[in-house]
Amino acid sequence: AIIKITTTKMTSFASSSLLILLLSSFRTYALESNPFESPQDVTSQMCMGQQGRGTDCEVLLDVPEACIPQACPVVFFLHGSGGTINWFARTSGVHSIPVIGVYPQGEHNGWNTGPKNTNLCQPDDFECTSDPDEGAFFAHMISELRSMGANGNIYAIGSSNGGALANRLAANAGTELPIAGIVSLVTQLLLVPERSGPGVLNYNYPMNGRSDFVSVLNIMGTADAVIPYEGGSAGVLGGVESGFRLMHALDSMTYWANHNGCDAENPVQMTMMSNKGDLTAEHYVYNQCSENVLVEHYALNGAGHDAGQASIDGVSISYDLAMDFIRRCEGAGSHPTGTPPTGTPAPVPMAPTPSAPCADDPTWHGKVNQLHTCAYVGLSPNNRCFFEDDQGVDAYTACPVSCDAGCAVPNMTPVLAPVPAPVPAPTNPAPTAPIAAPSAPCVDDTTWHGKFSPDHTCAYVRLSPNNRC
Repeated sequence: AIIKITTTKMTSFASSSLLILLLSSFRTYALESNPFESPQDVTSQMCMGQQGRGTDCEVLLDVPEACIPQACPVVFFLHGSGGTINWFARTSGVHSIPVIGVYPQGEHNGWNTGPKNTNLCQPDDFECTSDPDEGAFFAHMISELRSMGANGNIYAIGSSNGGALANRLAANAGTELPIAGIVSLVTQLLLVPERSGPGVLNYNYPMNGRSDFVSVLNIMGTADAVIPYEGGSAGVLGGVESGFRLMHALDSMTYWANHNGCDAENPVQMTMMSNKGDLTAEHYVYNQCSENVLVEHYALNGAGHDAGQASIDGVSISYDLAMDFIRRCEGAGSHPTGTPPTGTPAPVPMAPTPSAPCADDPTWHGKVNQLHTCAYVGLSPNNRCFFEDDQGVDAYTACPVSCDAGCAVPNMTPVLAPVPAPVPAPTNPAPTAPIAAPSAPCVDDTTWHGKFSPDHTCAYVRLSPNNRC
């Protein structure tokens, strides 16, 4: 009798333990907020059972308090080869935006986007079950985040190897990878091969009919010795023998622009200031894109593989400029996932009409630089009207003449900036008043040059007068 009772108790205990184990495996995680610099460890939920993931796999989730009642964007922060996620909680800035930050650690401290000496299979072995399947891993993480209640648009920011993964995720955007936009730093699209690595979400460039529209901000240094701006082979991709070759950076942008239905042949180009290379950067904006998608590229002249750590016009790329891009993507309206529709591209919405008088505030300037006045904003309204001062007042509010096309001002000089309009503005508008004859001879000053470089002479300015005068 004693033996019977003991066996019954043991059986009951085992059954209860098994039930608890089964219930725990089906546990539903609810989205919860966490303090700044104290992200949540969701490693077991995200890494368990994922192909090619070992002890290196770690995922941290950073949820600002403001994102619990609303659907904040979800941003994956992707480290480079040999990198770590340890500093993202301190530097990402997600609590001040706010957005939800996801910080995954790559296997062997990197991402399987090209030849790796830790891989067991060849890059063209798509049936491989041992190497990391990055597409499936991120699809799983997104699915888990959705089940937790993180329903905002999905973005990725990555540098170098992380930038290559951001490109890869965007190239496979669709139902499983509903990527709304990426910021890829110091790397461009691969030209060949078309696919690499395990699984099915492994295409290296987008294709209409297979990939969704995706907003793209790409930033590169023109003198990068690691990932050549001109494309071709690279040592980090195994050299010539590997068969991996990069597109020229501008060809990569043309590819993205064509994929997203933009005017790929006529990007608006502006010269801006940088703190890397020769201290200038060329900003390319591709307009008339489908579904309110944004496609932009910064070429930092003379900058190397550290271009992602630079500033543009005093705004740090990581992560102020990157987050401003995501903010503009969100402000332009979200685009649905699924196969991109065909038809006329949707117009870019105009900025809201301000309630203030139709005049720029002469005392306003951006919080980053006192030179970022309304006049400065008006030189590139699509890219600068979201600037804020140190009180949080944005240029849309303070600078209606510069930012609101509906703000009628008599004799207002047309702004030469990439503002889409149904009818292009005339290239030679008639003057509103007689122009007085110059008092000095009509010749350039041969001794003048810009303050940032002695090479910025009048002849240099003349190559792009709208951007340099």
